[in-house]
Amino acid sequence: MRWAGVVVFLFVWTLTTHGKYSAAGDEPHYLIIDQSLLADGDLDLDNNYRHDDGRLFGHSGLEVEGHAVTSRVGPFRPFHNIGLPLVILPAYAAARALSTIPGDSLLRRFRMDRGLFTYSIVSLFLTGLTALGLALTASGLRAAVAPRTAGALVVLAGISPPIASQAFLVFPEVVALFVTCLVVWFTTRRAAEGDERRLAWLALALGALPWMHPKFTLYAAGLLFAALYARRDTIGRRFWFPIAAFVAPQVVLALWTWREWGTPWGAQAVNGLPFSVHALGSGLPGLLIDRQSGVLAYAPIYAVVPACFALTWKRTWPWAVPLALLYLPSAAFMEWWGGFATPARGGRGPGDSAARHRRRRLAAPEDPVAVGRRQSRPRVARPRRTGF
Repeated sequence: MRWAGVVVFLFVWTLTTHGKYSAAGDEPHYLIIDQSLLADGDLDLDNNYRHDDGRLFGHSGLEVEGHAVTSRVGPFRPFHNIGLPLVILPAYAAARALSTIPGDSLLRRFRMDRGLFTYSIVSLFLTGLTALGLALTASGLRAAVAPRTAGALVVLAGISPPIASQAFLVFPEVVALFVTCLVVWFTTRRAAEGDERRLAWLALALGALPWMHPKFTLYAAGLLFAALYARRDTIGRRFWFPIAAFVAPQVVLALWTWREWGTPWGAQAVNGLPFSVHALGSGLPGLLIDRQSGVLAYAPIYAVVPACFALTWKRTWPWAVPLALLYLPSAAFMEWWGGFATPARGGRGPGDSAARHRRRRLAAPEDPVAVGRRQSRPRVARPRRTGF
């Protein structure tokens, strides 16, 4: 089912050629970790920010802005988990080398410089990783549906906004999608000799997902459950080995982050985990129905998921576990009323209106003079950056 992956790759790649390549948001802060590893062999980012290393991947004048902080043991460590930079380090090293080949005049014709060309190669690598994962998914689905149907389903998913808009970005979601595709491939294909060994490697990859981002911790456990259930007849009582492979990288991560930050969850949870039951009440509907940031508005094709579950429940119910372990913590995220925002964030939709109306009903009456004084103040836009 290579053609499905090729279609998605070309679709995403042609989308990225309609604008200049640029590293924005959290992307340059992941890439500067790679630059530190490549040039200095360490994770101390102080000199990299001071020397404007952001210019090397298309973001000259990169400011720290809280993306790196001093750890308990002294060095200026990255705020983000280092799993993604470790995964893309070979691609970044190759991109830095390849960026020295084209001449400046040729790069200017494509509205690029050497830094943007470096970023574009890393972006192309992540697009290829997404396409490979989707091709494996289509290959596994052939055991359940016709090959053309499997390919069509994967292409529809691959060109949907949640995947197409993230596939080329330097974000941990790309790696998480690839590992998810591996689990889908493993659980949908027919059992074969060597599956125990494959399951152990798959469990190790799942255990490494929290290195990408702490929010994948529970989700990875749910994916492991789906994989173990799919091969419950072949592994028997030997399930402890993949579980050990799953736990091992997380123990290493917890020990390292405890040493650096005094918490097993890393720098992003120094002030506590950003979840609450109160936020869950707004996040449950908000993640679905927000007009701009909700899943159904962002990608209406996902409205068929409940019907798919209903028709295939006897076979697919284990997948409800990772789905719930991803959705519920996302909905309980405190720093945005509707959970983890999708890339199109900031919209005012029906879920937002309901949440604001409920807050008004629960709030105590305010002093009219104080209200008028507050409304007369000039509003200052503050950038919002989530810590988790």
